[in-house]
Amino acid sequence: MLSFQNRIALSLAAVPLLCAGLASAADTRAPLFLTATNGSTNYLATMNTRTHQTSYIPTGGNGGASGNAGGIAVNGEMAAVINNGSRNVTIFVRVGDAMQPMQLIKTLAAPLSVTFGQSHLVVLETTLAESFPMFGNTVMTPADGSSPLQLGDGSAAQIVAFNGGVIYSEKTGSVAELSLSTDGAPGLSGPNVVVPLPPAPNNNTPFGIVARDSNVYLTIAHSDIEALVQNGKIVAMAEGPMPFMVSGNIIHAPCWNTLSGQFLFASDSPGQQILRYLVSDAGIFLDKIGVAALAGAPTDLFADGNLLAVIDGGNGSVSNASVFEISSEGELTLLFAVKIPSPINGAVIVN
Repeated sequence: MLSFQNRIALSLAAVPLLCAGLASAADTRAPLFLTATNGSTNYLATMNTRTHQTSYIPTGGNGGASGNAGGIAVNGEMAAVINNGSRNVTIFVRVGDAMQPMQLIKTLAAPLSVTFGQSHLVVLETTLAESFPMFGNTVMTPADGSSPLQLGDGSAAQIVAFNGGVIYSEKTGSVAELSLSTDGAPGLSGPNVVVPLPPAPNNNTPFGIVARDSNVYLTIAHSDIEALVQNGKIVAMAEGPMPFMVSGNIIHAPCWNTLSGQFLFASDSPGQQILRYLVSDAGIFLDKIGVAALAGAPTDLFADGNLLAVIDGGNGSVSNASVFEISSEGELTLLFAVKIPSPINGAVIVN
């Protein structure tokens, strides 16, 4: 069987040489879709959304994360990529039509999810969260704040910054907020402020989080619920499509979230599809089932402007990275899809 490196070499050999064309197009750069190969040697896969050319850049670390989202975060031209197996995070900066590794940030425990907020990089790890101050495109070390997680049992799923701090989920049953300071003050700090979940059975497996301003949208995946969180409390909920289970098996679940205007798109991993919700400051409503069908179980997604980037697991050894165009009505049209010869983790778009 070909090694990952050999498969990458073969896939690159099959791509037409477009260097001359890219040089002339440098003044009007296309957005780049980023994901990570997540193997024992981790690579950042970079896809040009105009040419569809794919390149692979070593992160300098090891992958291995699973069951999480937000494994890559973006801040302007910067991207942070987790290396779960080597307990570090690689900082990349866009240079022309490529991403260039700039720093390797060590973490105390294995990282699972990252976010940028309030002039900080914040890393969710298996048992704690850490913050690192930023100055321009430079992430400073050591960490300027940390806090143990509410459960700390290794089930951490995702962390997201919002106006007021950060919020994170642990799949065994916890959602909590932490304070995050800025402008030279100590960064992340506790105590954990727990977001109360609904009573059973509507509290099963909190997963995906996305935030805009002070509004946080949360999936309670195995209870088939999308929730709006404000001021540390769930103020509105929307049930997903029915039936939710057949013969005791979950057939769909809203797992991970992204926002595009008034639309929230949720990856339905068991159903291998994208769900669409309508959101506001006051509520959340299921709008459309099956707005896009996928070849495998989607494990992360990211919207930017009129583009939606989605990753799914394909057949386990070959994954799919797809880009859709979002219409003004929230309809999705597939623009292109790229096969990645490995499992993948994280999805963002860098402009």
